[in-house]
Amino acid sequence: MWKRRSTDGIQQLPEERKALAERYTIDAKEAQMREQLAAAAAAREAEEARRAAQAELERKAAEEQARRAAEEEARRAAQVEEEARRAAEEEARRAEAEERARLAAEAEEARRAAQAELERKAAEEQARRAAEEEARRAAEAEEEARRAAEEEARRAEAEEQARLAAEAEEARRAAQAELERKAAEEQARRAAEEEARRAAEAEEEARRAAEAERQRKAFEEQARRAADEEARHAAEAEEEERRAAEAQLEREAAAEEPEPEPALVSEPGADSELPIYRWIDRT
Repeated sequence: MWKRRSTDGIQQLPEERKALAERYTIDAKEAQMREQLAAAAAAREAEEARRAAQAELERKAAEEQARRAAEEEARRAAQVEEEARRAAEEEARRAEAEERARLAAEAEEARRAAQAELERKAAEEQARRAAEEEARRAAEAEEEARRAAEEEARRAEAEEQARLAAEAEEARRAAQAELERKAAEEQARRAAEEEARRAAEAEEEARRAAEAERQRKAFEEQARRAADEEARHAAEAEEEERRAAEAQLEREAAAEEPEPEPALVSEPGADSELPIYRWIDRT
């Protein structure tokens, strides 16, 4: 009976070893599988990490590329804007230079016109004074001749001639005083015009357009006045010639009379046909 148990025990031992070997084999396979799974998981994690790192690198590269593109675009836009600003500044400087040149040309033209007008007025004034001086000398010569002729022809009118001579002298002095007053007024006017011209030149930058318009109107007005003055002088000359002709006819008629009528004493302004009064009226 004991043998049987031993035999059974011997027979049972390989079975346990087999079971143990199988269990070890299973454990080894499970361990290998676990290792394989862990390695696969680690590989997957490594791949995912690599992919994530690659994606991050690509994202950063894309961001860097976008940043560089934005910087390049901003640089180009700034460069274009700078070029446009420089072009605008250059255009503004050119326009300003052209405007200054135009204004300078206008100012020079206005100055030359004013200078020419002043010279013309001076020439006219000189001619007028010469004409007045010539007329005064002619009137004085005519008055002297008339006095001598009347003194020789009509001794009865000596007192009247003396009165007329005194009146003529008074009129001459008054005319001379009037000429001197006009000369003083003309000198004061020229001084005022010179002062106004200097002030106008100092303010030329602020009122060029208005000053040019005013000068144009003033020149037109002066031309109109000069034309009116010329017409008035022509009318006065024609009237003077008519009066001289009438006086000549009266003198011829008086010379043909047998005896001269006594002259009546009149006021200085009554006998306006005398040459001295005609000269005063013309002045």
